[in-house]
Amino acid sequence: MVRVLPILLMVVAAGDLKHDARTFLENCQASKFEEAAANFDAKMKEALPPAKLSQLWEGLIKQLGPITKTGEPREDEVGKSSRAKIRCEFKSTALDALVSFNAEGRIEGFFLAPAEEPKTAEGAAARADPPYVDRGSFTEEKVTVGAEDWPLPGLLTRPKRADRPPLVILVHGSGPQDRDETIGPNTPFRDLAHGLSSRGVAVLRYDKRTKAHASRLAAPAVAARITVMDEVVDDVLATLAKARRISGIDPDRVFVLGHSLGGALAPLIAQKDGKLAGLILMAASNRPPHELIRDQLDHIKKVDPDQAVALAKDKTIDDALARMKAGKARDDEMVLGASVHYWKSLAEVQSAKIVGSQTRLPVLVLQGARDYQVTEVDFDAFRQALKGRANTAFHLYPDLNHCFQVGEGKATPAEYGEPGIVDARVIRDVSVWIRSIR
Repeated sequence: MVRVLPILLMVVAAGDLKHDARTFLENCQASKFEEAAANFDAKMKEALPPAKLSQLWEGLIKQLGPITKTGEPREDEVGKSSRAKIRCEFKSTALDALVSFNAEGRIEGFFLAPAEEPKTAEGAAARADPPYVDRGSFTEEKVTVGAEDWPLPGLLTRPKRADRPPLVILVHGSGPQDRDETIGPNTPFRDLAHGLSSRGVAVLRYDKRTKAHASRLAAPAVAARITVMDEVVDDVLATLAKARRISGIDPDRVFVLGHSLGGALAPLIAQKDGKLAGLILMAASNRPPHELIRDQLDHIKKVDPDQAVALAKDKTIDDALARMKAGKARDDEMVLGASVHYWKSLAEVQSAKIVGSQTRLPVLVLQGARDYQVTEVDFDAFRQALKGRANTAFHLYPDLNHCFQVGEGKATPAEYGEPGIVDARVIRDVSVWIRSIR
């Protein structure tokens, strides 16, 4: 899983918001954590002393690679706060660093989100449509979904020539994802939405809670308590209830498609909802987080010499993963941008076991064989749990990566920085399967 949850940092701004935001990032990049933490307010001096700030930052760099380039800071307003936004080109992907300042000029939040790409006049990232998309065959309308008090803006893509079409709700992978699940120049969820709607399937996608309400979730006390129920499940359940009331949609043919983390949580969502027409799992993990992360890091060591050297020098993450495995890590300890409390809530979800117990639920499982974040080990766990079920289907694509994009050789984190599209075979297989479920 590509994991970039809100990073909870605070520091004083001396005057020029954009200048101070850049200075803070530069201090972190230079490993000057004493300087970066020098002006923390009282709460943050206790929550994030320099040693803990160092742990958070170094974990981020190990995951994404070093920052190779930063853009010019941009400024906007968020409620009563001011915010600077700086595009950061990491080795494996581009992210926006957002630094929030309160009225007294102190930084009250720092987090990373998928980088915003250049926009067209319609507000969509400027890029050509995949060849399987027929823009004239569907419409797109704005919607607001999510749990009570957590409104999430989104889009409903509706086929023009389908009477009461089936509806698929897309559930994101890790981190503060937008409705398109933007990763660098890639937009997997937009590809899925437009591709499926070109084939007669309605699709609903929305900004994740950690994207739409990032500032609200950045408070240390809130971040320390967040679980997968808060981050994902509650919003999907509320969205399902609202989706079944959408005019012109068949309420008995509503599906959930989960990718990566979303795939791991989809069986739990189906169990709690109890009314789904079917479940689509794309690169769904089934292993404990400490095991999954360990395998991801080991793969990165093999394919990225620079990160291999950095990981060999610093055993911070290795030690944290070992403590997680042994059950000795503190709940408030941060590992790769999330608290141990959060990772425990994910570990409790035994995805293959849960989906295997729902014997009447149709399930489609898709996996890229080049995926190093979620592998065939996970795919096989679902295949074994669903063995003998007549209402299931499995597709393993030899040349696709975690985002279901074509590639050659061993997959690397750098692939996320290269433009690509969800493969046409995936669009075909998902749409054909949905239409087969009655």
